Amino acid sequence: MSKRDENIPDINELRTEIDRVDNLLLDLIAKRLELAGLVRKAKSGVRLWRPSREHSLVRDLADAADDTPAQLVARIWAELVSVSLSLQGPMRLHLSLEGDALKAWAMVRDRFGAALPSVSYPTTSAALAGAYADEEGVAVIPSPGGMQRWWTSLCTGGALEDMNILAGLPRVGNDDWPLAVAVATADILPSGDDVTLMTLSNPKAALEAGLKIKLRAEAGDHTLVSIDGFLAPDGPELKAVRKLCSDAKIVGNWARPLPEE
Repeated sequence: MSKRDENIPDINELRTEIDRVDNLLLDLIAKRLELAGLVRKAKSGVRLWRPSREHSLVRDLADAADDTPAQLVARIWAELVSVSLSLQGPMRLHLSLEGDALKAWAMVRDRFGAALPSVSYPTTSAALAGAYADEEGVAVIPSPGGMQRWWTSLCTGGALEDMNILAGLPRVGNDDWPLAVAVATADILPSGDDVTLMTLSNPKAALEAGLKIKLRAEAGDHTLVSIDGFLAPDGPELKAVRKLCSDAKIVGNWARPLPEE
């Protein structure tokens, strides 16, 4: 046998090792799901879906994965988190099918996995209304901008003032603005690498308060801007803006997407 042949691994040994690893993975998945089933009791009334914590976890795992593509890490954990959330309680997705419905479903699958129940609607307003009426509902709808003016309902005095934009879709990509967003009544929390969204009638007030903003959308008297970093809904930055523009409101944030390789 040549030296080259001696260096060729034995296929049967490799298959045996793969089977061993697969069994270890299944054991670990079963343990994770067992723990997930206990989480609801420990949360004691806290909302099930916490996208900031979820994204922080996936980002850390992707950073530690070296040669494993971020997209693969994100998809695996989307399914694991999806099953975990389904075990913890009645979270439901309310999906707007405006535009490219197949693309919308694909983004939802990549971000939320396949285990969570979902309801689809022909319009964005219907998806928002469905999520608002659902205690653990999350609306997945087209991003603000252009003809999409639903975000004005989140503004000060809006019909859905207590809803927040909490995630951007897709999770992995290099675009500055997401294709879709997830909206719910859950709290705005930091992930460690965020973009904050603010609405106000006078964007110059944000500039005068020392914020670096990007104009994202306009509708009537309302303007939507983004700010790099996390701004708390009751933080000093917003209070400074409100001294100059009383209707200023932080309407959400999302974690920056994982870079696509």
